Amino acid sequence: MIELNTNKFYQILINRIKNYSFVLLGFSIPISISFTYIILFLLLALFVLDRDYQKIKFLKKEKWLLALLLIFVLYIMGSIDGQFSLNTKEVFKRLSVWLFLPIFFLMDLKKESYSKGIFAFLTSVFFMVIMSVFNQFGLTAHIFEYLPFLFKSSQLLELYPSTHLYNYHNILISFSLIICFYLAKKLAGPKIYLLILFIILLVFSLFSEAGRAGQIVFILFITFYSIDLAIKKKRESIYMIFFLIVTLLISYNHSPNFNYRVNELVLKLQSVEKNNDHRYNFWKSTLNKICEKPAKNLIGHGTGSWRSEMNESFDYFNSIDENHITPHNNYLYILFEIGILGFIVLSYFFYAMYYKLKTKAHEFFSRNLVVSYTALMLFDSYMLIFIISIAYIYLFIISVNYE
Repeated sequence: MIELNTNKFYQILINRIKNYSFVLLGFSIPISISFTYIILFLLLALFVLDRDYQKIKFLKKEKWLLALLLIFVLYIMGSIDGQFSLNTKEVFKRLSVWLFLPIFFLMDLKKESYSKGIFAFLTSVFFMVIMSVFNQFGLTAHIFEYLPFLFKSSQLLELYPSTHLYNYHNILISFSLIICFYLAKKLAGPKIYLLILFIILLVFSLFSEAGRAGQIVFILFITFYSIDLAIKKKRESIYMIFFLIVTLLISYNHSPNFNYRVNELVLKLQSVEKNNDHRYNFWKSTLNKICEKPAKNLIGHGTGSWRSEMNESFDYFNSIDENHITPHNNYLYILFEIGILGFIVLSYFFYAMYYKLKTKAHEFFSRNLVVSYTALMLFDSYMLIFIISIAYIYLFIISVNYE
């Protein structure tokens, strides 16, 4: 009897810590990479200690699981076929965060932990945004002089008081806005007014600060949301389009960062100035290399080989910062390193995740999370960027389980 009581107490303790840790992970993602790592390893340890692997048989039914495993297999094959280098190790290190996707699926968490996880994530984003907005008005500069660890360098801003780089910061804001618009359909009374104020704050931060990736996600989301409303013959569609147009006009006329980004984009599209843009040259060089050896494209050039191949083929790459180890396009990167097979498996992986969320009551909002993430991958290798990947995985798990 004592042994049974001990086992029961042990199980209760593990489950309680596991649920608290999952909620705490939502709070840590927007504000601390180090703390996020610690909580992830704690959750991994709790998963092992829990010793409840009954859900593995249910996990086998998940269509995205096979695709995820195949991606790892192709990367392993690519490391054998190609030249193993430091970049190869870096790819596996960054890709390893995706192993938490099946682990989270296997965790037996309480339903309330998912709703609390959303609240924790949004609360953390709120503090992150307040810190950055205050800095824009010079209200916190004297404080941050004594807390240099709160700053991240930026190409556009000398000091950026966010826990993440400006482009990651704004992507997290755009993810938060998708959640907020879903919650707006569920709340009523005073809570809805507080949420509207929070949405306005997020939109202000999104367009007044640097980081076009997050802005693109938001614009795409509102556009698709308006189309979805229009199909259902709801007049709210007109309100959403009006809201987007007004937001863009005000941002263009009153936000130096957004104004600069728009004018820069127009200039690059209209003139040869685009030839001086790294991203344009990366895409062009990668496509040239892919077309150069069509037979190599089935399995790719090898894991972590992109930068070394570019250095050998194009002289100007040797003068580019070595931190650029991808073509800033996840699809081109996959196609180049693990070939057509990798590209097909990757496409199916996200399609399976999209299909998984298709049956949810809040299907538009949850599916849009997948659409937004895959759209981001057009502009950088976000599947290998830790904080964006773990944020997406966390919100995807909540979307699957939250009603």
